Amino acid sequence: MGRSTGRLGRIRTSGFSPRAFRSICATALVLLGIIVVSGAAVRLTGSGLGCDDWPNCNGTKFIDVSNGHAAIEQVNRLFTFLVSAGVALAAAAAWFRRPRRRDLTRLGFTLLLGVPAQGVVGAIVVWTELHPATVQLHLLLSMVLVWAAVMMLARSGDPDIGTRVVAVDAPVRRLVQLLAAMTAVVVVAGTVVTGAGPHAGDEEARRFFGSVDDIDGEALQWATRVHGALVWLTVLVALALFVTLRRRTADRKRLDAPLTAWVLTAAVQGTVGYVQYASGLPVGLVVVHLAGVTVLVAVTAWMWWATTEVRPTP
Repeated sequence: MGRSTGRLGRIRTSGFSPRAFRSICATALVLLGIIVVSGAAVRLTGSGLGCDDWPNCNGTKFIDVSNGHAAIEQVNRLFTFLVSAGVALAAAAAWFRRPRRRDLTRLGFTLLLGVPAQGVVGAIVVWTELHPATVQLHLLLSMVLVWAAVMMLARSGDPDIGTRVVAVDAPVRRLVQLLAAMTAVVVVAGTVVTGAGPHAGDEEARRFFGSVDDIDGEALQWATRVHGALVWLTVLVALALFVTLRRRTADRKRLDAPLTAWVLTAAVQGTVGYVQYASGLPVGLVVVHLAGVTVLVAVTAWMWWATTEVRPTP
């Protein structure tokens, strides 16, 4: 007890170093990525109502692993507590970091609010018996938290003193903003496809645009076509950004790594998307696709950060 109290006292006095804070941010980001995949496993195994109550697993037990579906859902819920601890540590580290920076504390506060908000949405998902709109919101909020965690990690390496300014030419900045917006639209459209398809978390759960018996019908086909068309439009924006960067050496050096990572991730995502649709949406490929969505959002956030820099204040 004495050692623990002494360690906390030293943290309050000397704070977290920038290096220690960066490690904590990286850990929080990894945990947020894992919870997306574990949540997908719940849905794809039909375990969304394995626990039909919240915060208890059911009407009689707080924790219940008496059957496979309940166990899968229970493990995901318990892992959420680990994610909450990691995010809370990142937020606290932002406050106790030395020197303390307002942008990092704001991002830490965003994460700190986001995790309990996910808990509330998770409860609503159960209470609405996996309504596709609530499940959709659950994933989209996870993407917001991943974005905030990437920004927090990236900014933790910036100079502590100075003013953040746009570091690329205006046309490049606008194309990056458009690419980020289109990526967001593609992610939303992808959640609509999932909500219209067979992997709704439970056989009896509602679907977008149709009944449970119509999961392979025309609605799913049209949702998939719209999603695919949006993906191709987004790729065209990325190609336009590549062309724009050809004569801007400084901007190209700044954005080369995140833009290349974005294109490679998008190419893998597109390939997996077409293969999974052609093969009847096998669970393994859908998991890979959802993990790829998380990576794509993270890379887009990285690119957004790369368009700015901290310069000394005159």
